[in-house]
Amino acid sequence: MSSRGLRALLAAATLVLVALLVWYYLMGTPQYSLSRFAGAIHAHDAAAAERFVDVDRVAQAASDVIVAEYLRGNSKAGQALGQGAARSVAGQAVKSLVAARVRGELRRMAETGGQGPSVLVLPAGMIAAFSGLAVEHDAEGAWVIYTDPRRGQARFRMSQQPDRSWRITQLDPDWVRRHLKDGSSG
Repeated sequence: MSSRGLRALLAAATLVLVALLVWYYLMGTPQYSLSRFAGAIHAHDAAAAERFVDVDRVAQAASDVIVAEYLRGNSKAGQALGQGAARSVAGQAVKSLVAARVRGELRRMAETGGQGPSVLVLPAGMIAAFSGLAVEHDAEGAWVIYTDPRRGQARFRMSQQPDRSWRITQLDPDWVRRHLKDGSSG
């Protein structure tokens, strides 16, 4: 093999290796998981979409905010049951309701392909996911911030899984509070 042929082969191998490394990196980003989540919604596949949402953790975090807001506004309820007991009992009751609401919202989003009125409208496609989302990493994962065309700025936490994919694990507590105050149903 000539020196020129060897250099061409080495250059091609280097390009393939670089492409594989870039792909491996991209697959481990929150944006890639959100792109797949949006793809599942647009494909009307609720089960696939739910793989990118840790419904139990989302429900737990949201129910903690809901119960804290309720107890803050209704001090008699907190005093009657004791803050710790009231939060625990109310939190478990609310968590199951919130989890059912999240699963229902995922089904509705999948039924409409992400086009109907919903709580979360994500940019579809890899380029849109990388250009339309701001990601702030921290010790617990990452906060994803984007501007929803219908509802304005939205923010939620994602956590990386052992397989390098990311799952939505928490909605912004301020967003949950605003939804409570607005009495919004979706």
